[in-house]
Amino acid sequence: MFFIMGITDGRRDFDFTQIVICNVCSRYGRYQVFMTYMTLSLFFIPCFKWNKHYYVQMSCCNTVYELNPEIGKRIARGELIDIRPEHL
Repeated sequence: MFFIMGITDGRRDFDFTQIVICNVCSRYGRYQVFMTYMTLSLFFIPCFKWNKHYYVQMSCCNTVYELNPEIGKRIARGELIDIRPEHL
């Protein structure tokens, strides 16, 4: 008997947009929220996810900020919230 298993990293983009003025380039841009994670797969079926991190990327200059995990979880559940500078 043999097992086919593997560990891979993944990325999930969320359907979340918020228009802001960028602190880096001072232009209008959008927050694009995504999550990165590691996955254990058994027979090509994802079984377990860990090491989840939430990020915000600016559309104007591609600056990436790490997002507060609690805010990221709320966005993943589909809640409509505003991301403030203290969340980054």
